[in-house]
Amino acid sequence: MIKKEGPGWRIIRDLSRDNFPTLIGGENWAIELNKSEWENLVKIVLDLSDQYKSVKEQLMGDEDITLELERNPWLAILKGDKHGWNLRLILSSSGLLSRGVEVYWSRNVTNHVANAMRTMWDSDYL
Repeated sequence: MIKKEGPGWRIIRDLSRDNFPTLIGGENWAIELNKSEWENLVKIVLDLSDQYKSVKEQLMGDEDITLELERNPWLAILKGDKHGWNLRLILSSSGLLSRGVEVYWSRNVTNHVANAMRTMWDSDYL
């Protein structure tokens, strides 16, 4: 089991679980993800984080930015400014486990979550 967490967020991977080996959570919520949902989530969060890093220095003092990426089954919406960002994610699954969820990490935790995902991605903990 791999567990990464901090105030307001957590990621737990238990590869011995077949259907839903990953749990992600926030301040008052948590959801289990299957392997495909997790892998797609990591990719979309890292891409948004990289896009934000590439434009944040170009932002004026109080200028806001919104970046959106949609990749099945996720819609990710980053909102922020020069000093930080928050992240809203909407999962729209289809098929036998037709389910949907909306999750949110605030600006004080999103960078920690993205860094933990990057570490797990780079370390083959997917």
